[in-house]
Amino acid sequence: MSFNNKEILISYSDQYRDDYYNYMIVYLDQKISEKIPIDKRGFLLREPEWRELGIKLFKGWLNYDVHYPDPYILFFRKRVDPRIQERKIQQAQ
Repeated sequence: MSFNNKEILISYSDQYRDDYYNYMIVYLDQKISEKIPIDKRGFLLREPEWRELGIKLFKGWLNYDVHYPDPYILFFRKRVDPRIQERKIQQAQ
């Protein structure tokens, strides 16, 4: 899969979080979603696969869900740094 970067439109949501993960939603242009191999549509993509589509996220992000009615909407999450969790627990005590 190779793309001309001028025709690719990828939108990223703001990050949101809970106590364990940071989350982000990535919206692919429908042209890009058509380039996902048919056997992978509706399934989670590994990092090399979503990077090949042009998605740019820092290391550690995982594709954990797909919006099945709209396979061009991908959900990502990244584990919160455990040191931050420890600080929150200490502050709560």
